Amino acid sequence: MIGRASSFGAISIVNAIAGGKGATASIRLKTYAKVELNEGRGMWNATVNGDETAYDLPAQAVKQTLIASHLDPGKYWGTIETRSSIPMGVGLKSSSSTSVAVSLAVFDALGKDDINVEMVLGCSVRASLKSKVTITGALDDAASCLLGGVNMTDNLRIKLIRSRPLRRRLKVLIRVPPEKSRRESIDLGDAKKLSRICDALFRMSLGGSYWAAMTLNGILYSTLLGYPPGPAMHAIELGAIGAGLSGTGPAVAAVFDPADNKVVEGLRRDWSSDGSIVLETTTNNQRGGFLA
Repeated sequence: MIGRASSFGAISIVNAIAGGKGATASIRLKTYAKVELNEGRGMWNATVNGDETAYDLPAQAVKQTLIASHLDPGKYWGTIETRSSIPMGVGLKSSSSTSVAVSLAVFDALGKDDINVEMVLGCSVRASLKSKVTITGALDDAASCLLGGVNMTDNLRIKLIRSRPLRRRLKVLIRVPPEKSRRESIDLGDAKKLSRICDALFRMSLGGSYWAAMTLNGILYSTLLGYPPGPAMHAIELGAIGAGLSGTGPAVAAVFDPADNKVVEGLRRDWSSDGSIVLETTTNNQRGGFLA
């Protein structure tokens, strides 16, 4: 039994670590997954972009999806192949994109005709928690990877609060500096002290002020994690409608009006001058799904 599926990446609007509620926007970076299920006892072999990996998340996503389908994961083995244009471990939701794509591929392999959104999101959250790639379960990340548009969630209650398409496609420029994420260094006690501010930012996002919330969230978490706010603030100075740290970084995303080609090109040059990788993409309203 073979299944194939794809999902998208996302950027942060409101990080859920401090207040438990998060908001994200989907972007057109993609993850493709192929899962081959075989009956019997055996090992799971996983590859990421063609290389074998000991990364536990893909196997956990398969297991959680089999359990959700009322099947015993101990009675299956096989291969999991993922390919992605999303840089890993920099705050662009690569883990959630992987778990969503793999879960969808398993459902496809099992012959499901329709996508049960609640089930796929639940499998992604449980796989992410089991493999310890997230603090909150990352429901907000998974929702944008699966559903497209802008998604607001209560991660603690595992509840999708709102999912909305964006009215127009916007340009997104992403700076990925040559440093690791500081997620492991975050002090949860210090983060929780920011919960009231993050709740206010979440309410801003519910009211439609996505990019203002994104900018303020970026300043807040950059300060908490010790990242320089300069790259995001430079994007705002040049005319970005929103810019800030995505996830726990180090990636910074800036959102622009689609007509701002010269400004985007100027920022690309500025951001890449220190050796950072700069990616250009757009916001996304398309859903993840099965592939033929």
